[in-house]
Amino acid sequence: MIKDDWGLDFTPKFSTDWYEAKHKTPQVVVSQVLTRPRFITFSEDVSQDERRFEATYAVDAWSLGDQLKRQRMIDEVDRIIHSKCNDPGGGLEFVEVSGWRDIDEGDSHPRLYRSRVSVEILYYA
Repeated sequence: MIKDDWGLDFTPKFSTDWYEAKHKTPQVVVSQVLTRPRFITFSEDVSQDERRFEATYAVDAWSLGDQLKRQRMIDEVDRIIHSKCNDPGGGLEFVEVSGWRDIDEGDSHPRLYRSRVSVEILYYA
């Protein structure tokens, strides 16, 4: 969803799980943190019951030596997710963003700017 609706004048590298140091460009990394299934109904055959899944993902915005690009990526991720929070598509029911925090890696040169946000997703299966 983030990659498909990206609208800035630069495009970061999008990936899952972790920052790829060999790519010097800004990056947006999405990683799964936790998924909790909840049964909606109970029947004689539990394996057939529909479940609601509450999943938490982390979205990291990384920028090497450019704090402004990092901030612009944060704003763009917020814009995209908030514009689709009630109708995200792809079988998802709801998406919510909360709590950006900076976790810069100051001992690298040039400085590696990093911010992370938690994204809550709700879907049924």
